[in-house]
Amino acid sequence: MKAVIFRLQLFKPSEAFISTQVRALPNTESLLIGRKLFGPPPGDLNYWVPESMDVWDAISMTGLGNVGSMLPVIRNFQPDVIHAHFAVDALYALTFKRSLDVPLVTTLHGFDVTTRRREFIASRRPSLIRYALLQNQLKRESDLFLCVSDFVYKSALAAGFPQDRLHRHYIGVDPKQFEPPRLGCADRTNILHIARLVEKKGTSYLIEAFSKIAGKFPESRLVIVGDGPLRASLESLASSLGIRSRVDFRGARPHADVRRELNECLFLALPSVTASNGDSEGLGIVLLEAAATGIPVVGTRHGGIPEAVLDQETGLLVEERSVSDLADSLDRLLGDRDLCARLGRAGRTFAETRFNVNLQSAALRDIYTRVIRKASRVNVSS
Repeated sequence: MKAVIFRLQLFKPSEAFISTQVRALPNTESLLIGRKLFGPPPGDLNYWVPESMDVWDAISMTGLGNVGSMLPVIRNFQPDVIHAHFAVDALYALTFKRSLDVPLVTTLHGFDVTTRRREFIASRRPSLIRYALLQNQLKRESDLFLCVSDFVYKSALAAGFPQDRLHRHYIGVDPKQFEPPRLGCADRTNILHIARLVEKKGTSYLIEAFSKIAGKFPESRLVIVGDGPLRASLESLASSLGIRSRVDFRGARPHADVRRELNECLFLALPSVTASNGDSEGLGIVLLEAAATGIPVVGTRHGGIPEAVLDQETGLLVEERSVSDLADSLDRLLGDRDLCARLGRAGRTFAETRFNVNLQSAALRDIYTRVIRKASRVNVSS
């Protein structure tokens, strides 16, 4: 089987899960295609992006959907299926489906079905405005929509996506990337937060919560991996709370560094919230990576997080924006290493059984097969 994997922003450091999924696809030759490289390409994957693109070419592509320059490459590859990540990107991939008569599978990740249309328009970003205006075309024509969680499935239904073409499919993580698992924590003291620094990730609430218990645990630090538009304001918040010297802002890091950070912390905290524009957490791959590492998670009862973190079993969940409850959970884990170890062991088992990317990608290939067969029957009957 041949599959084209389409993502405009190819190889973003925060989207290593796409490459992980592609690697795990059995008996499948894949070609990853995008508008531009947004991170270093893995040496073991087949990919293509235009050699050069001036400003007007970029505007024509993102604003008007002119992706015809990619068609010869895709046609030459002769794919059996096209798989686009994020609905915004899948709208561009409709051109490939229409021109090559190849079925299109779209993975919905969260923001593409939870953010309100008017917010996409207000963003002033051509790709998001185009999606706000034309997303009904995608709803009519994409052969299948894969939802990364039950939460995204329900959100897609509420957003008007067709129920008969919606399917929940977890992407998963590769447990082998996190071996040997970290099942002990006696020598660990730091809290880790891995996120793009935007409203949805709830970083400000985490900083406030840490400030409430920092004096009790003078050896602990809050390590923040990621970057984004709120970084300066978050640094100012830490300073105003008197804990700036205890909060490490390490910026965006390669995936290998993320794995190392997970291995060196006591636990992960991701207190995501519903953003003012409606954007919500679809699942949170970093939660699965923490589980595979063998460390517990403090999260919120928000979006798809309760599907990735079992409260009191693999981690602790609190309500959105509850700084006091979040501080209590940080306090509890910092003060109870046996609890951390127990939750971490259960998390590793949970990742291996429910979120193993090898099992999930084998299921994805079966999904491709069904979509291809269904499309072939429709073409024959028409």
